[in-house]
Amino acid sequence: MPLTINIFRSFLIGICIGSFLNVVIYRLPVGLSIIKPRSFCPKCKNKIPWSSNIPLLSFLFQKGKCSFCNAKISFQYPLIEVLTGVLFIIFSFSSSYFYSFTLFAPFENFFNWTFLSILIVICFIDIEHFWIPQSLINFGYITGLINLLFVEFFKNKLFNESILSKGISGSIGAYIIFEFLRFASKLYFKKDALGKGDSKLVSMLGLWLGPVGVALGIGIAYVIAAIFLLFAFNAKKIKKGSIIPFAPFLSCGGLLVWLFGNYSLVNLIYSLQL
Repeated sequence: MPLTINIFRSFLIGICIGSFLNVVIYRLPVGLSIIKPRSFCPKCKNKIPWSSNIPLLSFLFQKGKCSFCNAKISFQYPLIEVLTGVLFIIFSFSSSYFYSFTLFAPFENFFNWTFLSILIVICFIDIEHFWIPQSLINFGYITGLINLLFVEFFKNKLFNESILSKGISGSIGAYIIFEFLRFASKLYFKKDALGKGDSKLVSMLGLWLGPVGVALGIGIAYVIAAIFLLFAFNAKKIKKGSIIPFAPFLSCGGLLVWLFGNYSLVNLIYSLQL
């Protein structure tokens, strides 16, 4: 299949999935089912017909307003759709060496996009509500375990160690270490500096990335967070003592490791030190 068709297909699937992710991001924090009722306007509560619920296009044609009450539609909706579409394209070319199939390559995209979608939802919910839903962590565990089993079955024969055991040990080890960091930071700062949800998220990332991958992901997350805070403090966008959601940084770290691969990043870090 030509590259341009693959890219268009990935983007189209991405914006459709992004539309569903918008539903999850809105409904989970308020305790609504993500399945029913069908999409409705948060302002007037009218159900949205399919013709007004086409990803990205409906927002453009309706000029960002509800077709019933004329209320403004949050720009977050098309943003997440476009973001998901673009990231689906990018992650179609991921080099997650630790998790690669020798057969049935379409499975790789399925798990790439599933991992990505889970982290997108976690990021936006944590940014707005400072909360990581346990249901998303559970879903991440389940799909991550299924991914491990698929890789274990279809893995390249060059792997001598069990991928399944690596993933599980990475998950358990990451949780224990991050819980220790959370406890130590609480003693030092005399208050919670990290949330328990962050420990669970790190554990879930460990299942997907393995021991080396999750260690790299956490390190990258702290670097990104430090850079962000440096600019935010200088721009006076964040005050000292403000609560900062950490899930977006952990997600970025984990996704970068998944995109470039454990060993590519290790080699890059090593070469920068020379």
